[in-house]
Amino acid sequence: MTYRPRDLFDAVIEYHWSDLELSEFTVFNTCKDPLSILIAIVLSQNTNDLNSTRAYRSIAERIGCPMKPEDILKLGVDELARAIRVSGMQNVKARTIVNLAMSISVDELSNLDPQELRDRLLSIPGIGYKTADVFLLMYRKFPVFPIDTHIRRVLSRCGIVRVRDEYEVIRKTVEEYLPRDPEYLMKAHLSLIEHGRTICRARKPKCDQCPISDKCAKII
Repeated sequence: MTYRPRDLFDAVIEYHWSDLELSEFTVFNTCKDPLSILIAIVLSQNTNDLNSTRAYRSIAERIGCPMKPEDILKLGVDELARAIRVSGMQNVKARTIVNLAMSISVDELSNLDPQELRDRLLSIPGIGYKTADVFLLMYRKFPVFPIDTHIRRVLSRCGIVRVRDEYEVIRKTVEEYLPRDPEYLMKAHLSLIEHGRTICRARKPKCDQCPISDKCAKII
């Protein structure tokens, strides 16, 4: 590569961050307690933020805030699935949320060593790397860089990773280039998502509008 990958991240942050509306992301529309944030991240899977936010608010209307595991368990899988139907994959997500409520406490979410917490979250059925890492970054301010579909696409098109690389390979590769600063990593994470949504789209990418076109290998 003839450029530093860090230059790519800096350019994307500069281009998108100041115009980002954080309120459009479900994770910023919660009660800010750990279980609420984690549930919001689960609801955001495979849907847009408008629908996941509506689903989150539907749960909040039923059990209030801050969210507590015992209140989730009182709802049960079926009632929870009905509440979050708008988010899609409601049965799968409802089971995951109930698994969370059964498997980990609010105190553990707040106080466990971040690496131990990551391992605990990954042991819960339905919780994958991205969900665990987004929670660690957004709530625990732990310096980890979550990889989603948009970020994977941008990085592979730029030639930094390969599209078929496993999650952990991509995450560790990216983290070698970036500072271990949670604030920077959050800006980079959200800015790259926005870049993938609006410019480096899956279909018909807007390369002529791209602020990193000169740094991109254009592996499309």
